[in-house]
Amino acid sequence: RRSHALKKGIELEYDDGELKAVICMLADLSKSHGTSLKAADYLEELTNQRLAKKFDQKTSLYVTMEALCGNEMDPKTFQDKAEYFDRLIESQELTGTDVLWALGAYLDMNPGAKRLFAQLLKVAYQQDWAEETTILQFYNEDEGEGTPAFADAQQAVGPCLKWLSEAEEDDNDDDESDD
Repeated sequence: RRSHALKKGIELEYDDGELKAVICMLADLSKSHGTSLKAADYLEELTNQRLAKKFDQKTSLYVTMEALCGNEMDPKTFQDKAEYFDRLIESQELTGTDVLWALGAYLDMNPGAKRLFAQLLKVAYQQDWAEETTILQFYNEDEGEGTPAFADAQQAVGPCLKWLSEAEEDDNDDDESDD
C-alpha cells in the first residue's frame, strides 16, 4: 500500500508492504524452532526487526499475531501462543487499547477473521490483555473510532460486548453487596 517509508524516515504502518518480509522471517523462525522457540528469543528477534525497520510497539503486536498465528488466526492458536503475547505485552508496556488496535489491524489485513473475531477478543479478555472497561469503551463508546477495521470489529463483537457489559454490571453489584 504505502512504500518507501524507510527512505523517508517514517515509521512503518501495519499495512506497509515492507512488513510482510518481517512477518515471513519471524514466521519462518517460529516454524523452524517449533515449540522449542523461547519467547525471549522470539522477542529479541522481533525487537531487532522493529528497530531496524522502524515500526512501533503496537505494530509489533500485530506482526506477532501474523507471524505466530498465520493469516487464519483462530482462538486456539491465539491461546496456545499466549506466552509470547504475555511477554510482548509486558515488555513493551502495551495497553489494552493497543491490543484492541492490533486485533483491528489483523482483521483489516485478514477480513476472513471477522467470523472468529468475537472469540479472539474473548481470548484477549481472558488473558487479561484487555480489561472489560477498556473493551466496552473502545467499542461501545467509540474510543476505537479511526482504528483499523473498527466498524467491522465493532459489528463482529456485538454479542461479546453484551456479555461483557452484563459481566461488568454483575461485578458492580458484587462490589456494592460487599459493603
